Amino acid sequence: MTVSEFEAAIFGQTPTSAEHYDAEYFTGEWRAEGNSYSLETRRQIEARNPQIIRDVFQPRKVLDLGCGPGALMHLLWELGVDVEGIDFAESSRRLATPEVRDRIAIGSTDDRIKPDNAYDLVVCREVLEHLTVFQVKRTVENMVRMTSRFVYCTTRFHPEPASLVDFTTQFDVDPTHITLLNKDFLRLMFVLAGCRSRPDLEARMDWLNKGRVLVMEKQSGPS
Repeated sequence: MTVSEFEAAIFGQTPTSAEHYDAEYFTGEWRAEGNSYSLETRRQIEARNPQIIRDVFQPRKVLDLGCGPGALMHLLWELGVDVEGIDFAESSRRLATPEVRDRIAIGSTDDRIKPDNAYDLVVCREVLEHLTVFQVKRTVENMVRMTSRFVYCTTRFHPEPASLVDFTTQFDVDPTHITLLNKDFLRLMFVLAGCRSRPDLEARMDWLNKGRVLVMEKQSGPS
């Protein structure tokens, strides 16, 4: 993809509305293959990941950005982690467990509804592929603004990018997978927002070897 093709493509993207992410999206029959967002299904899918998050980052306060119905929040809460969430779908709060429901704020991933440096870990998993490239850029900047130290991010990346700016879709998996970026391009977004890569922590978090993990550490001092 050339720069001019990238320019045309990103201006042609249309954001997905919050109304799309209703109860049917999270728990409908199309998720019958074991990918429902019910707590017990997510507990099986997550396996030991919540424990690894706690052990690797040892966070005092966590934000789950794009938390959905809050399953990961609940599993971290069970481990004694102080965790809050943001999601822009009203259904997320309704579907969440009572233990974490009141910890979910409704807003977009790029809304400035939380203070600067309020969390020492911001988690954003399987969210960026649902956003336009412009939204990804603003979301990266917002994550870096809200964290005082780490960002742990997973997303689906372009499987065979021919250039740094290549991105594609994945409609066969989910009709809202509108942006699969080149992994290096996303990493550069974080670098330009003031972060350094932590490949050592990425290796620990990518324990399933899916290649979909970024761990970035915010740098102090002037940007």
